[in-house]
Amino acid sequence: MYPGGRLEGYLLDSAAVGDPVAITAPTVMEVVRGLHATAADNPRMACALTWFVRLVTGDALQILSLDRPAAILAGRLRAMHPAPPTGVRRKGVKPEQRAAWVLDIQIAACAWVHGREIATENRSDFETLGGLIARLYPHTPTLAVVAPPSC
Repeated sequence: MYPGGRLEGYLLDSAAVGDPVAITAPTVMEVVRGLHATAADNPRMACALTWFVRLVTGDALQILSLDRPAAILAGRLRAMHPAPPTGVRRKGVKPEQRAAWVLDIQIAACAWVHGREIATENRSDFETLGGLIARLYPHTPTLAVVAPPSC
């Protein structure tokens, strides 16, 4: 997500009609970390970081919190599947891969608890998490995992 990117128009259009796009708090953390890590060496990323923070603090996005039910679910998911299922495909060293997996768990828990779907290009990992949630709560709606909207 970046200024002028393919999702910006979608986000702003949705907010304009009173239907802000939801994003989880762990997703915000992950995006800010990535932008901040590259901002010192890249002025474009510094601008993107400023833009994203403005976007998150405005009305275009609804932030889904890692609240008590989501934290409990995330803990249960982590106990059921402590390591990422796609370790070979993940970037970085093992500690970074595990941290990314924990964030994916938190993102899935936030989305499911708040009754939202996940739009991601990383469908495999989130479908794995959806399957675990279905095992824990078989008589509830499943976690919907979809491709991101094309703009």
